Amino acid sequence: MSLTELKQSVDGVSGEERLALADYLRRRAKQDDPQWPAEVGRRLDRCLKGGGHLAEELQRLHHRLAAENS
Repeated sequence: MSLTELKQSVDGVSGEERLALADYLRRRAKQDDPQWPAEVGRRLDRCLKGGGHLAEELQRLHHRLAAENS
């Protein structure tokens, strides 16, 4: 199947299906990236050293994004 055919197929599916496809493609890109495991380790190390986000920050961000998308 060509890229053009893939694009035409995607044009014919629902928004929910396109979101699922986008998620699938992101996961595949990470699986194919040999640097991804090292990046996950780096992020985990940062979080374990206190470099994560506070729950309140995440809640504010969530509420802001939800308001933007409503």
